[in-house]
Amino acid sequence: MAFLVEGCTALVTGANQGIGLGFVEVLLARGASKVYATARRAETLPGLAALDPERVVALALDVTDDGQRQAVAAAATDVTLLINNAGIPGSDIDAERRMLAASSLADARLVMETDCWAPLEMCRLLAPVIKANGGGAICNIISIGALFCVPEVSSYSVAKAALAMATAGIRAELDRDPVLVAGVFTAGVKTRMSAKNADPQCTPAEHAEQVLAALEAGEEDIYSGEGAAALRDELARDPKAFERRLIERFYTDPLTLS
Repeated sequence: MAFLVEGCTALVTGANQGIGLGFVEVLLARGASKVYATARRAETLPGLAALDPERVVALALDVTDDGQRQAVAAAATDVTLLINNAGIPGSDIDAERRMLAASSLADARLVMETDCWAPLEMCRLLAPVIKANGGGAICNIISIGALFCVPEVSSYSVAKAALAMATAGIRAELDRDPVLVAGVFTAGVKTRMSAKNADPQCTPAEHAEQVLAALEAGEEDIYSGEGAAALRDELARDPKAFERRLIERFYTDPLTLS
């Protein structure tokens, strides 16, 4: 089932920077009728609204806050496209992003709450809205790191893998409804969350163009950003060799995220 971006009413979480901001800009360029641009930091909302005062509705949303989620859903009753983008990589302290080295699993729980449970709550709130508006699409921004464990950020991989499986469950439940459910397995995009020693060249706008074009083609599993499809194919050829390569990198030349 294809989804037409032109004329849609979209809601983008984490819209004030990086991948989320790229989606807002490209949705406007591709003719979206309205974009609810949400962000946790209220001071960024005026800048979002200024992108297009007639079409952008900027709303405060900490995706982990149920009251704010409910308020946004109550305001956005005309949504036909949900882009669940907001997420966190985890602690600035390397060890806290790992399974055994972390002082506790508190940070891993926060990552799971933000990167998995919160987008699922947004799906639960807005899937009925999208259906009531005649159908549309749900687009969960996952990560290529959901397909394998990135040891430097194990907690992030755990949360994104859970979101990928949950996305498949949502797709099954909406299979008889006119709602396209897509999971986006993003690889290298040039944002503040990029690994310092990876330096991808794909911009957030280019990433958004790829994803929205894939939605219009009716794709459910979208591999976007720099190297996503190549990583998927390498993993498929020899999963254990792929895992061993990541382990060796972890000990010799780990990704630098902070």
